[in-house]
Amino acid sequence: MNNKLIYYINGEWIEKNKSKIPFSDSGFLYGDGLFETIRFNNNKPFRLNKHINRLRNGCNILYLNLSITDKEIFNIITSIIEKNSLNKGLIRLMITRGSISGTPWNHSGDASIYALIRPLTEDPVLPVKIVYYKEKNYPIIRFNPAIKSMNYVGNLLAKKNAEEENAYEPAFINNEGFITECAIRNIFYIKNNILLTPELSLGILPGVMRDTIIEISKKMHLTIKETKIKISDINSMDEAFISSIGIGLYPCYWNNWNSNYPITQELRNNLNKILNR
Repeated sequence: MNNKLIYYINGEWIEKNKSKIPFSDSGFLYGDGLFETIRFNNNKPFRLNKHINRLRNGCNILYLNLSITDKEIFNIITSIIEKNSLNKGLIRLMITRGSISGTPWNHSGDASIYALIRPLTEDPVLPVKIVYYKEKNYPIIRFNPAIKSMNYVGNLLAKKNAEEENAYEPAFINNEGFITECAIRNIFYIKNNILLTPELSLGILPGVMRDTIIEISKKMHLTIKETKIKISDINSMDEAFISSIGIGLYPCYWNNWNSNYPITQELRNNLNKILNR
């Protein structure tokens, strides 16, 4: 039997034991895993406890055996910041089921952990343009309960189509005509001093930045309404913005609609004060 397996990797033939790509990892083979995008400013991770709690909840749902402690996760995050000498940026922490020798559903070992880091990108010209796409036209996966799965193929395809229309981000509409979320971000609207955002029952991931914006809005004495927003109602909105850990908060617009964004700008200013502490 020939035990020297040869793989084809992006133009090269390489022996399996010389490859640095984790081909036996269930995350690589099946997208079988979770991730968290963690922001840091002034060398400090932003709301790391919330990220860890969401990560552990997702691992429990997927039966991923994440055996390391919260303190060990914290040490990974702080160490990768120190080793790269970055003052601010984003860390992508990925948890997969790990290496498998047979089928992934029979795997009982420890999960594998990967961490990547990059600087923050420069802000675009604001406001940014969004386009609305029907979810049924893309292979969007909505988990119940919502988890931060590594499978984003439908989201990224929609984002590519949006960029071809010179838009920054797509926002999705479900089969009932309700807005859900953007490809990789949450969306908010403001009308009559009421902050509106799609409710979690629509399959929305409870984002760390989403929660932070809701907290800030309460301190600004805005009324918060997590609800079902019809696509037919968007042109009656006073303001709109998108948010994520990576971008913070960006005011947005779409064809035949715009705003002066007074409340959005105040929200953004308050958020940036928190991020830059």
